[in-house]
Amino acid sequence: MITTFEELFEQLKGKGRTPVIVAGGEDIDALQAVEQSYERGFGEAVLVGDPRKIEKSLASFSDRRFVKDILEAGSEEEKAHVAVEAVKHGGVLLKGTTKTSVLMKAALNKDWGLRTGSIMTSVAAYEDEQDGQKKMILMSDGGIVVAPDLTLLLAVIDNAVGVAHKLGNSLPKVALLCAVEVVNPEMPETINAATLSKMGQLGQIKGCIVDGPFALDVAVSRYAADKKGIKSAVAGDADILIVPNIAAGNILGKSIEYYAHRHFAVTVAGASAPIMVPSRADRAESKLCSIALTILCAMQEEVARAD
Repeated sequence: MITTFEELFEQLKGKGRTPVIVAGGEDIDALQAVEQSYERGFGEAVLVGDPRKIEKSLASFSDRRFVKDILEAGSEEEKAHVAVEAVKHGGVLLKGTTKTSVLMKAALNKDWGLRTGSIMTSVAAYEDEQDGQKKMILMSDGGIVVAPDLTLLLAVIDNAVGVAHKLGNSLPKVALLCAVEVVNPEMPETINAATLSKMGQLGQIKGCIVDGPFALDVAVSRYAADKKGIKSAVAGDADILIVPNIAAGNILGKSIEYYAHRHFAVTVAGASAPIMVPSRADRAESKLCSIALTILCAMQEEVARAD
């Protein structure tokens, strides 16, 4: 099971370089991230956008071997369309300067996008260490699904569990985050969490152990779980954190990155081709982690299709 990003980088070595198609290829942080993926042996850049702007950004790089190709595109919409078409032929898609809304609109296009019939969700990953044990924790959905109902939450869980399986965690523990550990009719998210927990007990949610509602401290700290008297296989040992809405996920994710200073990888699950829509403020190091996670997911999908 992969427990750190360094382990993930090592896992990808020697398996060839995957094209990283950057929509808005003049983005410096994206370029630095792809350069680092090239140096580590698993990525190479296909840059989509205005060649003059891209060349201007590339001027600060002493070695341009990491750039495989430059695809010309003008408007934001054209960049998104060209990038989506390019990723259909292989590789992974990374948002550069192109806005998330524009790129996702192209990915969701009914005629030529990357729809599969599944719901697309954002799955984030970060390194954690509790009681001396390192692990990779996933969090969803802080980027795409705004206010999930029960049906959407099932898709969010399923996609996150799929990513956990690709990281080698065959039975991840899923914590349904709320503000409290009891069902409160005035807090609809607690009702959803209790319903999903019961569905998990009845075997209606596969490939994982689901429980909640849990506050964040109970989900990740055995001390907090014991102190509050919460008895659960998930409490204090969660592998996946499911947030009740996009605001909670966005705040939690940025808190992990900016206050805990953890690298934070983000991938999109549920599309026909791998997508990354990191924040424009994400540094190159986090984008490198996103590239690695997404390439791993793509490789595992290819293996599954071959089987």
